[in-house]
Amino acid sequence: MKQLALALLVLTLSACGFTPLYAGGGGAGNINVETIEGRAGHSLRKALLQELAPGLPGLDGPASLNIVLDERIGRLALQPDEAATRTDIIVSADYVLAFEGNALSGTSSAETSFLVPDAPFSDITAQIDATDRAMLLLARRIADDLRIKMANAE
Repeated sequence: MKQLALALLVLTLSACGFTPLYAGGGGAGNINVETIEGRAGHSLRKALLQELAPGLPGLDGPASLNIVLDERIGRLALQPDEAATRTDIIVSADYVLAFEGNALSGTSSAETSFLVPDAPFSDITAQIDATDRAMLLLARRIADDLRIKMANAE
């Protein structure tokens, strides 16, 4: 009896146009954000999907965003024993948005810092957090740059 009820429930859900929340592609509205290599790339892609979910002005058809990410680490403020006390995460991205036979391209960058903790292995967590913050900032800058370029293209 339970199996019959479950089968009826599945059939009625599919008949009403139900689609799972996380189903389907990696798009932000009508913009497909291509996969970006590495952990930082995954974080950037996730942030871009959120930033671009409302879409871009003047973009009605499908589009594809391709990003090449460059991430560097700079050690600063060395102690007398040459141990770093401050670290910078410097990221830049070259992007191309392709849509309807057109393309927009550009470069954006961001930088965040963190203090190197004294506890062993806690610097890994601090670096991951700083990288995630840099990716959020970079995603905002890319999305803002695309919005400005799309608005000026109209």
